[in-house]
Amino acid sequence: MKKVFGVLIFLIIISLVNCGGVTDKELYESAQQNIKEKNYPEAIVDFQKLMADFPESEYCAEALLEVGKMYHGKVIKNLSTEESNRKAIFYYRKLHDKYPENLYAPQAFFMVGFIQANELGQLDSAKISYTQFLNDYPDNEMAESAQAELDNLGLPAEEVLRKKLVEAD
Repeated sequence: MKKVFGVLIFLIIISLVNCGGVTDKELYESAQQNIKEKNYPEAIVDFQKLMADFPESEYCAEALLEVGKMYHGKVIKNLSTEESNRKAIFYYRKLHDKYPENLYAPQAFFMVGFIQANELGQLDSAKISYTQFLNDYPDNEMAESAQAELDNLGLPAEEVLRKKLVEAD
């Protein structure tokens, strides 16, 4: 019995030592270093581990933003442009939904509408996103841009330019 108890204590101690692993700050710093070195897949893995292992970390909102930016930047070469954009939207929306009061939430949510409208051609979805942006962040510095995007949704660039010229006269 003593032998079994001793082995059990040993296994508990080993598991506690192994759980000591890296901190949220270390994962965040590793991800940032990977970005600097253009090791984007590794950066994404670090950020995802940070979010999974430390869901209440002060670094989670910025991790969501950074992962969204990497997917939007199409830095993962084995993904199609459409899949990259969809993943960017997922992470930007998750930032907005989970941390609506965070400094990065308005920027992330604006990007949801922008990608929907300008990169995926999902005008109905973009209209909903921009309208929600204006409802959630009416005083944000990007509100004017969101309204302009709504006003010009689906118009070719030439038409937008022509409207601007007429307004200026």
